[in-house]
Amino acid sequence: MEEDEFIKILSNELLKGSKMLSKHCQKCGYPLFEKNGKIYCPVCERIKEEEIKTKDKEKELTTQKDKEDKKVEVNIEEIIKEKINYLGEKLKNENEINRIKEIAETLYILIKILKKIK
Repeated sequence: MEEDEFIKILSNELLKGSKMLSKHCQKCGYPLFEKNGKIYCPVCERIKEEEIKTKDKEKELTTQKDKEDKKVEVNIEEIIKEKINYLGEKLKNENEINRIKEIAETLYILIKILKKIK
């Protein structure tokens, strides 16, 4: 925050009816205020509020990313299942030994991946 922003915070407190005290905050050095018997530092409280908002936003983004990751996992699982079914049909109609071997190896790999995903 810049100096102008701190001054605005302090001015707003005066406009809200808070009383500026001659004591200063030990953390930031700005004057303390009193309202309804509560002594507080509006600058430090604003900084705390912004930190909380930032943490909440980060948490929301993480939650959103987790949901997106889960969607990707589900889509991958569905794709693998579709490929297994497709290869199963191909295997049923295949007569060439080398081709049967290729399909069987691919099926084996896909099934292993599917088990790891679950």
